Amino acid sequence: MKNIFKIVKKELDKIFKFPRTIFSTLLLPGLILFVIYAIIGSLVSAEIDKIEQHVGIVHVINAPDSFSFAKETASDSKIEFIDSAIDQLPELEEGLKLGSVDAVLVFDENFDQSIIEKTGVPAVKIYYNPTENNSAETYNKLYVLIDTQKAKLLEDLEIDPNIFRASLEEVFDEKKAAGSFLGMLLPLLLVSFIFAGAMSIGADAIAGEKERGTLATLLMAPLKRDEIILGKIVSTTIINFCYAASSFIGIIGALPFMKSLVGSGGAVISYGVPDYLGLLGIIIVLSVFASTILLVTSTIAKTVKEASMYAMPIYMIVMLLPMFTLFSQAKTETPLVYIIPVYNCIIALKGVLSTEIDLLSYLLTIGSMLIYIALLVFLLIRLFKRERVLFSK
Repeated sequence: MKNIFKIVKKELDKIFKFPRTIFSTLLLPGLILFVIYAIIGSLVSAEIDKIEQHVGIVHVINAPDSFSFAKETASDSKIEFIDSAIDQLPELEEGLKLGSVDAVLVFDENFDQSIIEKTGVPAVKIYYNPTENNSAETYNKLYVLIDTQKAKLLEDLEIDPNIFRASLEEVFDEKKAAGSFLGMLLPLLLVSFIFAGAMSIGADAIAGEKERGTLATLLMAPLKRDEIILGKIVSTTIINFCYAASSFIGIIGALPFMKSLVGSGGAVISYGVPDYLGLLGIIIVLSVFASTILLVTSTIAKTVKEASMYAMPIYMIVMLLPMFTLFSQAKTETPLVYIIPVYNCIIALKGVLSTEIDLLSYLLTIGSMLIYIALLVFLLIRLFKRERVLFSK
């Protein structure tokens, strides 16, 4: 055990003895993510406020008398109505495309008369541009106003518009709703940073020693080869974990700036100690797995460049896995997914963040990852005992 700690200290000194590497490896990832997502959140909030304060420009063609009631009720809706002629419609459609017009209402001629005399079912068309935020918001307001106009017409015809009433009642878990955004975002970012960190650190851990010619010196020391391997794994995992933790803290720190993106209906993100311990367990086993598998590629390779080349396909496959879960539910009825390496950690991370994971699924994830790690460690030790692998030309 003492020899393992010597190897760990030797590897960690490469990072922690130099302030520049401490900043670039441990602080910079979290700082970058904090700044990026704080800016994104602030920009989105500013855009939402801008849309809410915008006064919609709506041109009305063939406005019937019954629409005057809807206009009165729209006084607080930040909509400006402009009467226009039907021959202006092509020009108004062009204005919709350019964003100078938010919506156009076109009523059939003799709209009210057709309803009163029951000579037909008159129509009203709403022209809007769904690619413009202001136009889409104005359309939503107009839809409500037309319902108001319809209700007033029914009252004038002595038909009770409230013959039945539909009400909306939202039933959801606030904690789950608030965590759904993190459940999509964090697994992708954490997996990305964990494996990116393991690639850069793992490639140099063994292949770098070969390239510099220091591996032979290390092997001549009074150390067992399995102690060297375990020391490399522990040190790489510690650095990798710090890298992932920095990224995690950066995202969590940016959450106050992302209120418009996170949560629903006033829900807030609030996790307890068991949730954080669950996240910690997954991040640790994922960091160890990433470090171990990329140390295997580093052991096989002769140079750092070759180790990076071997690691790249693994990184690309791992980066594709979160995409399969990005918009899916965290809870799955098939427990077998929790034994698929890396994918199980992504599903489990999403489940913990959205509070949908059960104890069995979590234990399957941790247990299966520990088995894969043990197999990789066994493979590493076997490779490290083969001179042909370590000193091949």
